[in-house]
Amino acid sequence: MAKNYRRLWEGVAKATDDVEAVRALAEIVVDKQGRAFTLDLKHEEAELCVETLDYVSCDLSLPPLLRPQMVSPGHHRTEPQSH
Repeated sequence: MAKNYRRLWEGVAKATDDVEAVRALAEIVVDKQGRAFTLDLKHEEAELCVETLDYVSCDLSLPPLLRPQMVSPGHHRTEPQSH
């Protein structure tokens, strides 16, 4: 059964807190069709999408060896482990 991305997006837009919005957005971006749906969001919706993604973009509680390090837009790598 195909997902109703518009209905899922309404869950993001109507979320009462950041965690609820992140969970709803995760249901959308988990597959290719959902990610394509986000490309067609209106300007205001796209801003909300970016704000929601920004909420989870960097978890500073991760140990330094597991924390992603920005290389260039859209690409992440982890720091090498030292033994």
